Amino acid sequence: MASFDKPVDYKEGTVIFAEGEPSSFLYIVASGEIRIFKEDKDRLIPISVARSKDFIGELSIFSDEPRSVSAIATAPTTVIMVKKSDIRKVIKECPDWVSNIMITLSDRLRGSIDMLREHRIVDDITDHGGEVDAKTEKSFRKSIDDYRKRRGLKK
Repeated sequence: MASFDKPVDYKEGTVIFAEGEPSSFLYIVASGEIRIFKEDKDRLIPISVARSKDFIGELSIFSDEPRSVSAIATAPTTVIMVKKSDIRKVIKECPDWVSNIMITLSDRLRGSIDMLREHRIVDDITDHGGEVDAKTEKSFRKSIDDYRKRRGLKK
């Protein structure tokens, strides 16, 4: 059975993780709101919004690739962090075909997110996290850049 860490609280505007960084956790949103963004040159493209009972960080469970998106708390937020290694232990107990389906779905979703960014068709999706005004986007970009600097991450 997967173990859960203590709930973690984030203030509004706090970066939870940044695109390109290694991943070790899946996050279950207990309360609050988290916006997911894909970086595209000098823009942040809203991908989705996670709220209570949603989860984020699932793509990294099945691969060792770095995070494909950034996540920012857009309200006071509490999450429960589940270790990637614990989830992988549970998955190993599943039949191989179940694991293969999960890995394939994860790869396809990651590819779809990359395609959305490349072709800039995110705006055609109705529930993609809404628009972000220029001032908020600038603030989020600064938060992401500061987060990377504190962790010694490259863009």
